[in-house]
This record gives sequence, structure tokens and C-alpha cells, in this order.
Amino acid sequence: MFSVEEYIYGLRAIRKRINPKQYGMLEVQYSAPNRTVTVPQLADAVGYSNFNAVNLHYGKLGRLLYEALEEFSDLQGEVVAGWWNFLSSGRYGSNGFLWTMHPALAIALEEMGIVKNVEHRLSEEINTAEVFLEGSVRRVTVNAYERNPEARSRSIAHYGTQCCVCDFDYGSTYGELLDGYIHVHHLKPLSEIGEEYEIDPISDLRPVCANCHAVIHRRNPPFTIDEVKAMLK
Repeated sequence: MFSVEEYIYGLRAIRKRINPKQYGMLEVQYSAPNRTVTVPQLADAVGYSNFNAVNLHYGKLGRLLYEALEEFSDLQGEVVAGWWNFLSSGRYGSNGFLWTMHPALAIALEEMGIVKNVEHRLSEEINTAEVFLEGSVRRVTVNAYERNPEARSRSIAHYGTQCCVCDFDYGSTYGELLDGYIHVHHLKPLSEIGEEYEIDPISDLRPVCANCHAVIHRRNPPFTIDEVKAMLK
């Protein structure tokens, strides 16, 4: 596919033509484990009413990007089947068809500042259409999860960026590009709090990698950190 530099060139060319929900889909996919999502997950995360809307607007974004970068492509003049190919690779998995963002596109999004420490929740981790503003609940029509960035920063400053479950460190594995990247897990689900409260970054939060975070939320109520550690043993 395209290089990081080419993606940056293309994104700059079409930036004003990308709508907010298309940006939202990129952010959700970027923050998902392995940058991999399904169409239903994107629909739930950004508030599209049906899957056709995701396919349409994700595909339109891929087409816009391709048209901006056509001069760099070997496909000039050819019929393109699936404009999403310029954003992601695709395959069938147990949960349906999966889109995995091209690594060069992910890096381009980072370098342009379009994404940075984005940590969205996918649909299987949210059981209601509620927003939790560090505990205060209000009804909205789109699944969302808002977090206090200061609490997150203080927790990471205390515990570091190594996963407290499996000891995985993004920087050690992937290098400088991912140095300092980590998810932060609320030990007590915000949905159980019911009223706004002051988070203690040390006692309430823990750094976890994307894989362990996904495992923690495979059950409702979530698995505890000790339970997931026991799975690894």
C-alpha cells in the first residue's frame, strides 16, 4: 500500500473533506486492539444507525484518500473493488469481517496529531447507551466513554507504562513510536458508582495493555486483574 509519507500527503489533501464521524471511525480503529474492528463495532462507537452507513462512509474515505494519492499507486485507471482497501486489510474472523488498519496509516495519523493516546471503548465493552463522566451518568444516543486525562497521567506516572497483568511494554516491543503507550483500567466499573466522585489515580486505576484490557471486559462484571493473571498461569 502507501508509505507513511504518502498517507500524510493524502490526509493533508483531503483533511477538510473528512467528516467528524469518519474521523471518529479512524480514532476508534486506531485505539482498538491490533487496530482491528468490525463494522458493527464502528457503527456502535460513532453512532451510525446501520451497518450500511459504515460501509458507505468508510469506503468514501478510502476513495478520497486514493484519489489524492493515485499518482503514487500502481492501480491508476483500474477498477477498484472495495475502497476500504486503502485504509485497511480485511479478513473473515469468528466475529465476522475484520478491518485491520494499515500500519503506515496509523503512523501517519499519529504524526499529524489526528490521534494521540485515543482510548475508545468498543461495543462489546459497553452494555448501555450511557456516558460516564468519571461517574456521573447521562443518557445519550451514542455509546461513548469519557475519561479524566489528569487522573490517567498521574496513574501512569506512579505505575509506569508496563501492563500490570502481563508485564508487556509497548516501547520495549515496538520501539520509540509506541514508547509510553498504555491503556488505563478502572478497577471499579464507573457504571457501578452512580454519582460523580473524585478518582484516586493510585488506588482506582491500573495500566494494562490492550490485550489484557480486552480480556478483563469479556465478562460483566469485568474480570479482576488477579483473575486475568491466573489465566496466564
